[in-house]
Amino acid sequence: MSTTTTDTTIKDRVMRFARKLPTSPGIFGRLGMLLSNVDADVDDIVKLASVDAGLTSRVIRMSNSVFFRGDMSVSTLEDAISRVGFREVHKIVGVAMTDQVFQSGLPVYNLTAAQVWENSVVTALAMEHLAGTAGEEEGVAYTMGLLRPVGKLVLDTLLEIEQPGVICPDKENFDLPTWERAWAGITSNEVGAMVMEEWHMSDRVYHGVKNHYQPDDEAGPLGALLHLSCWVANQMGKGLKAEAKQWSLNEDVLQRAGLNEEAVQACVGVTQEALDALKTRLKTG
Repeated sequence: MSTTTTDTTIKDRVMRFARKLPTSPGIFGRLGMLLSNVDADVDDIVKLASVDAGLTSRVIRMSNSVFFRGDMSVSTLEDAISRVGFREVHKIVGVAMTDQVFQSGLPVYNLTAAQVWENSVVTALAMEHLAGTAGEEEGVAYTMGLLRPVGKLVLDTLLEIEQPGVICPDKENFDLPTWERAWAGITSNEVGAMVMEEWHMSDRVYHGVKNHYQPDDEAGPLGALLHLSCWVANQMGKGLKAEAKQWSLNEDVLQRAGLNEEAVQACVGVTQEALDALKTRLKTG
């Protein structure tokens, strides 16, 4: 990476790749904001989700799972929302989005599709629980957790094209941000924050995603909660090895999140139960 490359040039280059992402992550992010709006109705949600036909078909298929199945199969988003409810549809859209977007895994990061899916979903479920405990908005927290790997998705695509053959070392005690800067001139968390901004998500989400490795005043409670949710995922064996050294239960992060250590420790079991329940709900056949 040339030392003369400016921050603006790096951002422009990264965003060219980011704007080629599938529409589903942006839809999911905006859907989360819609669901937190008491004035939103079914038509608003259907119009938004219907923009992506592939996402729509996945949501309908998942809504026809054994867990949700009624006397008749659903064939439209309106039927799906009627059967499972707004909040459950938000979760189903999120799971369908990760299934769609990360279906090839993140090869540059040495991650399979299954690894990315489980890390994303577990982080989201932990975020939802911890946010509720801390008095933060659960839907926003769930959305942040699920969309956290988007920055890595963009850098994975960029590096496959610009630095063919480069692979992130698959080891713990690894300084991932330094590695990303050396090869791409930017970190995946910075890229993820840029994408959140592009999708018109709030400043709290932007700063929380950008700074969640080392939460500070700018990261706010959401950044600290995201950090702790990643710690939970790591404790469950669903973390990303190259990130393992980033997570801790230090007192500063706990205070910023408005939680104590016992609450975060308890979240491990709660999240495992939530993951098992989610997988049961999504079984088809």
